[in-house]
Amino acid sequence: MERIIIREGSLKKLKKLVEEVSPYKTVVITNTTLEKLWLNEILDQIDAIPLVIPDGEEFKSLNTAEKIWKNLIEIGFTRKSLIIGLGGGVVTDLAAFVASTFMRGTYLGLIPTTLLAQVDAAIGGKTGINFEGKNIIGTFYLPNFVLIDPKILKTLPKIEILNGFGEIVKYGILDRNVFNKLNFLKNPNEELIKECVNVKLGIVKEDLRERGKRRILNLGHTVGHAIEKVSGYRIKHGFAVSIGLMASALIAEKINGFDSAIVERLLEKFELPNKHDLDSKELLKAMKSDKKSWYGKLTFVLPEEIGKVNIENVSEKTVLKVLEELKDDSSIN
Repeated sequence: MERIIIREGSLKKLKKLVEEVSPYKTVVITNTTLEKLWLNEILDQIDAIPLVIPDGEEFKSLNTAEKIWKNLIEIGFTRKSLIIGLGGGVVTDLAAFVASTFMRGTYLGLIPTTLLAQVDAAIGGKTGINFEGKNIIGTFYLPNFVLIDPKILKTLPKIEILNGFGEIVKYGILDRNVFNKLNFLKNPNEELIKECVNVKLGIVKEDLRERGKRRILNLGHTVGHAIEKVSGYRIKHGFAVSIGLMASALIAEKINGFDSAIVERLLEKFELPNKHDLDSKELLKAMKSDKKSWYGKLTFVLPEEIGKVNIENVSEKTVLKVLEELKDDSSIN
């Protein structure tokens, strides 16, 4: 598995980590927002070429990847060179995808700068770009290191902290220890980040390529990815997942008697949305083209109780009914 460091102030360890890799040339892929906040601190430690992309989910694309590939060729990048992804899930997914495909694989390091990326997106070796849907093109590729410094979160606006809690609540449903911590925690800390990362790593170690158990990490994502796509990515990933978690809880209530109020209370505690303002039939259509629909059926991860979930096919009729129950005319920002 990848080397993961989670510690306040650990950003100062970057130079040592890069020296251990000993790359021939290094680039840092980041976006225009992070360029102003953290890029100088990175470049003060290591000799690297910055590649700055615009900020936004729409730039996690084949077009952006192609531009980066061309840049790498121009600067003489090789398989022994290092790509560092500095940013949230968009940047870490994109940087990892580029690293996994350029010359069939270069060295890779990730420095996640959002709560969502620190607890989920940068962990576990998934890479991806959006193509007619969320993460439709991608690979599995483990980085050489992931550097998680909770101090970076102090620069985040509140909306990005809440966005990260969408994934954290997911871990709270999957794991009782995380659930218990969420009952008395309001803000993220190093301990909570470590707990979520450990849950994910435990699952990924058993099933790196998502052929079995790793699929439970998609809890909330069947509906969540559809919401992102249909909204034109107006709705952030963590918020889309939180609505997806509510949908999964309601479906589970109908199928196995799960108490959906448990999930509803958690989402409310962390000021997360549990309703949508989109066309339910359009969401259903988007779900059918999702990569998790292996055999053309709607597949959901459904909670049976806290700490226990099942993967089940669900009828379109049931899904549509739940989507209509969650319909809200007020907009979600």
